[in-house]
Amino acid sequence: MMDWERFYDRANYDRCAYIGGERMADLVERFFDREGTPREFASVGCGPAVVPFLLAERHPEIEVFGFDISETVVRDNAEKAAKEGLDNLHFAVDSLPELDRNRKFDVVYCVATLYFVEQPRRAIENLYAHVRAGGCLVLNYPNQTSKATFDREFEGRKRESFELVLSGANIISEEVVREATGADTRNYWELVDAKDEAFVDAATPCVVVRK
Repeated sequence: MMDWERFYDRANYDRCAYIGGERMADLVERFFDREGTPREFASVGCGPAVVPFLLAERHPEIEVFGFDISETVVRDNAEKAAKEGLDNLHFAVDSLPELDRNRKFDVVYCVATLYFVEQPRRAIENLYAHVRAGGCLVLNYPNQTSKATFDREFEGRKRESFELVLSGANIISEEVVREATGADTRNYWELVDAKDEAFVDAATPCVVVRK
C-alpha cells in the first residue's frame, strides 16, 4: 500500500495535479457554470491541492476544503494558504474509505485518489454520504482500461505506486458507482467539454452523481 506520509515527507515533492495539472481548475469552473456555483467545495485526497488553491483564489465566495491522508502535505497546504491570505481555504487530515467529516458539502470532488484506495465501493458510499441534498459528487476511478494502460506504460516506482490497480484489487466500473450511490451518473468530461484534452481517455473515467 502506498506510504503517502513517506512520499510527502520530502521538501521537494512536486505541487502538481496528477491528472490534468492546473487545467483541472478551469474545468471545475466550467462545471460551476453549468451546474451552479457551490457554497462549499471539498476535495478528497487533495494532495498538494492545486485545484483547491486555484478555486479559493478565484472564488473568495466559496469555502474550499481539502482532505488528505498525509499530515505532512496537509500541514504544508495550511501554511501556504495562511501565507497567501486565503481565509476561505481549509485543510484537515482524513482518508478513504472511512471519510470522517461531520458535515456535508455542495460539491465533493475526488479525482486521482481511488487508484490508491483498497475499498473503492465503501469509499464511494462515504463520499456520496458527504454530499448535501441537491449537490454533486465528481468522481474519477480506476477501471479495466486503467489496469491495462498502466501495465503497459508504467515502470519502476510508478508501478509500485499503482499496485492496487495493477493487481486488479480496486478495479470498478460506472455500474458500481451507480450501485454504491443509488443514483444515475453523467460523464464529467463530456459535461465540461473536455473530451479532447490530452489527459482524458478510457483509462481516466470521471463521472458526476447528483444527490
